[in-house]
Amino acid sequence: MQLSKRKVARRFPIACLLCAIAALTLIPISPQLPAQTRPSQYDVEAAYLLDFGKFTQLSNSSQTLRKATFDVCIVGRDPMGSTIDKLAANDTVENRAVRVLRDANASQARTCAIAYFNSHDDDLTRESLNLLAGADVLTVGDSPNFLKDGGMVQFVVETNHVRFAVNLDAVRKTHLVLSSQLLRVALYVEGQPKPEAGP
Repeated sequence: MQLSKRKVARRFPIACLLCAIAALTLIPISPQLPAQTRPSQYDVEAAYLLDFGKFTQLSNSSQTLRKATFDVCIVGRDPMGSTIDKLAANDTVENRAVRVLRDANASQARTCAIAYFNSHDDDLTRESLNLLAGADVLTVGDSPNFLKDGGMVQFVVETNHVRFAVNLDAVRKTHLVLSSQLLRVALYVEGQPKPEAGP
């Protein structure tokens, strides 16, 4: 895939949140230290998941109905535990309360805003991504081949920091639009943005 530095149209005037996301990339993860001292990999991923929702919108051509809640589906194994619940309890996206749904399958995940996949079961991830292809659901995972398998956002641990990479070709198949602000803090971006997004 071709790397792209094109910018998606700016629609998210939330500079403070951008700073928070950028700061997450600088937080080292350390299994040797207590959780309250340094966040674990999955603590950081949980915080990222909720922030991704604030940098993602549906294009005007989408026919997807917006639900009353902002649902985050965890497909398969849940490594985040209570961390994401605590973050979601005090968060909203577009004035919608965040709801975390566990043990979701691909069919259930089609109704969610974000579907998260842990690397514990690569076969389940590939099968689910095939079923979700084209759905207006932001797919996020941490398996090494997540982008190659058709996922949109892949967590990458680099020098003990959690970063993320983006597959715009997978996003193009949907009505989702990722903010250029989010793309700027990605470790790398593959593919091309939607034509209507402009340069």
